Amino acid sequence: MRKSLSYIFILFFIPVLFAVSGCKSKQTTLKPTGKLDKKSMESLLESVKKNEINYRTLECKGKIELRKGNSQQKTNAVFKLVKDSIMQVSVRIPIFGGEAIRLTFTPDEVIMIDRLSKQYAHVKYKKLGFLDKSSDKLFYNLQAIFTNQLFLPGKTKVTSKDYNLFDMSATADVYMLQTQTQNKNFSINFAVDASDRIVSTLIYNANKSGTLQWSYRDFVQDSQNNAIYPTQMDAKIQLGTKRIDIGIECPQLDIDNKNFNINNSIPQKYTKVDIDDIINKYSGKL
Repeated sequence: MRKSLSYIFILFFIPVLFAVSGCKSKQTTLKPTGKLDKKSMESLLESVKKNEINYRTLECKGKIELRKGNSQQKTNAVFKLVKDSIMQVSVRIPIFGGEAIRLTFTPDEVIMIDRLSKQYAHVKYKKLGFLDKSSDKLFYNLQAIFTNQLFLPGKTKVTSKDYNLFDMSATADVYMLQTQTQNKNFSINFAVDASDRIVSTLIYNANKSGTLQWSYRDFVQDSQNNAIYPTQMDAKIQLGTKRIDIGIECPQLDIDNKNFNINNSIPQKYTKVDIDDIINKYSGKL
């Protein structure tokens, strides 16, 4: 697959994946906290990890708005996640509500089903050519971005043994945690507020040709699920001279629903195509 298409896939379609919200539960809106306390990097990392959502499954419904120049598109989406196993988003048809596009991510590959054209495609991450050998853990990085967690390229999770892979600095109102891939091609910056919650994740490559900034705001405390999570997300994707902004509403999450299930089947009569065929068709419409 051509490298340019791989970048489009990662920096355009993956953010669509995270436009989610969920079922009703009791929430308390959390106000932004004030000044930073003096903390060691180990103490900060421990606090950030302590604030992570504890879940086995997540199921959500929400809205996404894509903005590119003067063009805007807004639609509904249904998202499902089984921790460390599978993620799926169903992009719905406006007004009618039927499924238009389904994206399914496993630890090994991504499957895209285009119901409007009755086509499907799947590809292994290692064939995307996006990162380096760390790309085989791409699934876990995506999972962490959605659930507002720390991550490291090439690893499935962050443990205390990995703390030395981060550098720490601070501004007036946020801590900054920085890390990068082994070959230094990609860097990741996490901005953490005074409540030890990640408020922004910035991913960029060495020559700045591709950048993804994922911001989190309007956090709530969900008493039913005993969880704190952001209800608003903003993604800014820069690909060379092209830029796309994404606004995301995430009012509520349904955590560990007993009736949870994922349909991962591919219709038998659908035609198999290359994944860039589907990507080119829809990315050109925005």
